[in-house]
Amino acid sequence: MSGFGYAPSLRRPQLEKRDRTPLSERRLEADRVSIATGNRAGSNAELAPHRAGGAPTNWGRSPIGHGWLILQFALKDFKIRYTHSALGYAWSVLNPLMFFCIYYVVFSKLMHLDIPNYPGFLLLGIALWQFFSEGTANGANAMIARAELIAKTVLPREVVVYAALANAALTFVINLVVLFGLLVVTGTPITMPSICFPLLLIDLFLLTLGMSLFLAPLYVRFRDVGYLWGIALQVGFWVTPIIYLDLMIPPHWRWIVWINPLARIIGDSRRAVIYGQWPATQGLVITTVLSVAICFLGFAAFRKLQGRVVEHL
Repeated sequence: MSGFGYAPSLRRPQLEKRDRTPLSERRLEADRVSIATGNRAGSNAELAPHRAGGAPTNWGRSPIGHGWLILQFALKDFKIRYTHSALGYAWSVLNPLMFFCIYYVVFSKLMHLDIPNYPGFLLLGIALWQFFSEGTANGANAMIARAELIAKTVLPREVVVYAALANAALTFVINLVVLFGLLVVTGTPITMPSICFPLLLIDLFLLTLGMSLFLAPLYVRFRDVGYLWGIALQVGFWVTPIIYLDLMIPPHWRWIVWINPLARIIGDSRRAVIYGQWPATQGLVITTVLSVAICFLGFAAFRKLQGRVVEHL
């Protein structure tokens, strides 16, 4: 048995095997057992004062421990994603840039969309959409991806969803660095309205978290949810004003944008960061209320549906 525990031998006492192992590895293994069982006694008196890699041995029960575990899961998944690729972590930058270049050439050079500062307009929309798309896709699959961990430990199940979002957030931070580099190259100034951008990012995170928590237990029970959500994301990309202005939508269809919190986040982010305009206060309030409501409903659905997920893992 591997990962967060070990299997005792029936032929030879386990203590004899552990005595042949370096003390540092014994301490690390004891901490892993403590994490998996949520039991402080997992490392005994001799090993209790030690903290492997700075992680407390009782973190299976504490919020701080959960935060550390979320970070470790996110970093591990981020590293594994690019382990066997020749370009490695460069793909986290190249992937959105390739889509940016394709859409820019098609819609700016071939279709001649007349949108001011279109490079920043487009890359900001792609970066925000990619976080939502990747975060919800990873979050929906999080419980299945760590099915063994959920089935054999007392870890709160929402932790794996948080870790999936943290993994998407690592790529998102890199994309934001690329975005601000592009703004510098294109001479786009960072003005006072940009202080609204962090609030909009919080709204984006709450929206993504709520949808992930709602989808995760449903995906465990009904695997069709994954396919349906993939289709919904493809449709949503074109319905949401990412590569075009919301004013290009016919007036009788603009209500789709108004009730879409992601579209509102992208639109207000562009006004604040790209064009230096203050988003409407009422619009910001509505966006925040919608994001908080979806996050709350996602939590409520997760709490209600998580009870029997182990039966379907």
